[in-house]
Amino acid sequence: MKEILLLQAKYNKFANENMFSTLKQVERGLLEKNCGLYYGSIMHTAGHLVAGEIGIFIKEFSMYCDKKPSNQLLESLTKLEEIQKNVDSIASLCQKADSEIIDIIQNTNDFNKVEILSFPGISFSKSRGFLMLAILNHSTHHRGQIAAALDSFNIENDFNGMLGMPE
Repeated sequence: MKEILLLQAKYNKFANENMFSTLKQVERGLLEKNCGLYYGSIMHTAGHLVAGEIGIFIKEFSMYCDKKPSNQLLESLTKLEEIQKNVDSIASLCQKADSEIIDIIQNTNDFNKVEILSFPGISFSKSRGFLMLAILNHSTHHRGQIAAALDSFNIENDFNGMLGMPE
């Protein structure tokens, strides 16, 4: 399970870096335009993606290993509205979060223990590995939404392919 999770985490880092590289080329007005996504704009969707990585993966799953979450990353959640106004700032935050996620996976040993992950109104009882994979997949889902929004603006993008990732 560790090998699969590390592959997915490294892929997320690779894809997020490519996504933000693409977003840095896009006119600011298009990034902030409500294009019908659940979170409205591309930037708000990117902010939600990063919030999930920090607020769920890092905050919740760091307790399964000896690695303590970065207080700076956790505190950034309170400033996310401001951070997501600048593509470079949110890209930098995402890069730090992705590196921390890889560290958490590398320092976790028991992926089979069943844990409970709760959100308002719902709880999930699954193995640690399953929960981690589900949250990593959450980022893939939102990158897909962002790619579709870019497609609707006729902006070339291709940042979701795991096969193109270096080993």
